Amino acid sequence: MKILPAALAIGMLGLAACSTQTNDTSSSASGDPVKSEKPATTAPDGLKAVVINGALPYSTKNGDAWSGLAVDVLKAIQKEQSSDSASTELSFQEVSSVSEAQEALASGTANIVCGIGFSWERSKKINYTLPFAVGGMRLLTTADVDGTPESMKGKEIGVITGTIPAKLVASQLPEAVVQDFASPDEALAALKDGQIDTIAGGALWSKANMATIPGSRMVPDRPYGRSGIGCAVTHDNDGLLASGNLAIGQLLQGYVDGDEESTRIINASIGPDSPVGLEAETIATYYNSVLGTVTGVGKDE
Repeated sequence: MKILPAALAIGMLGLAACSTQTNDTSSSASGDPVKSEKPATTAPDGLKAVVINGALPYSTKNGDAWSGLAVDVLKAIQKEQSSDSASTELSFQEVSSVSEAQEALASGTANIVCGIGFSWERSKKINYTLPFAVGGMRLLTTADVDGTPESMKGKEIGVITGTIPAKLVASQLPEAVVQDFASPDEALAALKDGQIDTIAGGALWSKANMATIPGSRMVPDRPYGRSGIGCAVTHDNDGLLASGNLAIGQLLQGYVDGDEESTRIINASIGPDSPVGLEAETIATYYNSVLGTVTGVGKDE
């Protein structure tokens, strides 16, 4: 399925418009409402991205350099922003937990986060872009369990505080014993050291880290609570939301069309040769479904 660039752009901009939940208005002298002006692009200080170290396959730090799928998406958004102005700077603010990431967005010290799962509760405070991956909660375990509620009764599960998997454990595995960790690195260290034998995480995160835990496996076969993984901005940043949607849409379309750079970026993090190991056809099928829902453009033979 091929989608014309113009149609893609229209679809992305339409999505951005629909995502905005509030509009500021004031009254003119005649009493008619006058819509306040909002900036079309990000602030002059550019993209201030909040990132969590060890959040494979989305973001990880090697020395002073960041890498991962979320980082590559941020660079694509930076490129899209720079096409509208002389240059857009991309800076990273490292945090240790999801709750700290949310606080950074709320306070304005950061204006975007990528690699975050969609939730209806979070959508009250932030706007989500198009997803570039799909997640869900699976258990990374060295124990003889199958991940069902019955098998997890009375069993200890490590969770990362404030994450969607942590909430899913509470709702789907209510009889498990929960042990909280502040960051992905802390949870993995506890699993490696044998302090716990099961941790709950995003499906792709669990798969990306499975090779580092000898004798581990992922359960259950189907993840709990599947959700889209994308970027998020605050409700008052429509310009950045539009740029994010367009950049992600172009990246997804490039992968579907076999573009060399798009294919390299995606496959390096979640493709056949990555620790996640998804088949290219599986990725392309998902991206086609995402693009089809926002553009409404049929097949171009």
